[in-house]
Amino acid sequence: METISYIASFIATVLSLLEPFNKKMKTVLVFSFVGNVLVGTSYILVGGISGSAICFAAAVQLLINYSFTVRGRKIPAAVIAVHSAAFLAVNLITFKAWYDVFALIASMLFVLSVAQSNAKYYRAIYIPNCLVWIAYDFMAKAYGNLLTHIVLTIALLGAIFVRDRKHG
Repeated sequence: METISYIASFIATVLSLLEPFNKKMKTVLVFSFVGNVLVGTSYILVGGISGSAICFAAAVQLLINYSFTVRGRKIPAAVIAVHSAAFLAVNLITFKAWYDVFALIASMLFVLSVAQSNAKYYRAIYIPNCLVWIAYDFMAKAYGNLLTHIVLTIALLGAIFVRDRKHG
């Protein structure tokens, strides 16, 4: 099972190199959906139930957000509130270890990041999300996902430098 976990994490890592550089939020959402399914699968295979549940809930959230984004509509505040409540419920149901609180914090940052209509703002909010997941991964001994989140953080920083910085 651990080998399959590492394979899922490796694929997610490759995707994480591409995701942050996308200009359009709908493309970011698709990459994030696939990445969350893979990372969630990896977590479940190493016993990170809370992290897994959060990732699968995130995949559902991404599908909902995608439906708004492709229509050119802003995600309503009520939908964002429902996403937040759903993540809180998922975390409370799956809470097993003290460090599962990091999965909850990361999920709240995730809700904010993918609610953005501009990929630039998504990237800025997603960096703290990744840093919190890095802490969770280390404590949950989810080393494949730890690598994925480290690579994603570096790619996000690179994308901010390449895509989002102001040219003097």
